[in-house]
Amino acid sequence: MANRFFKQTSAEIISDLLSDARVKRVREYVQGEEFKADRERVRRDAAERLKSIRERYRAKRRDPETAARERELTLSLAEVEAAAAELRLQLSELLEEEEKLRTALDEL
Repeated sequence: MANRFFKQTSAEIISDLLSDARVKRVREYVQGEEFKADRERVRRDAAERLKSIRERYRAKRRDPETAARERELTLSLAEVEAAAAELRLQLSELLEEEEKLRTALDEL
């Protein structure tokens, strides 16, 4: 009895999740060409970055202190790049908001 109830409630939960508008949008995005293009771009960028890192460390014979300093700087750069990406997203959202507000004002 409990197993049957569990199966019914599980099916209901899954059904509810699949019918949610946000889940539908995500499913459409993941199945769409834009996602495939984004995934391929990220894969290419990651391969280039890995290649660049490998070449950087293979080409030069550094002492451990220099290599450690470079790793430290690289990590700092990655943090700054992540923060910059977040700020670009926030700016994009603010620009969209500004455009909506200007459109609303123009309609008055």
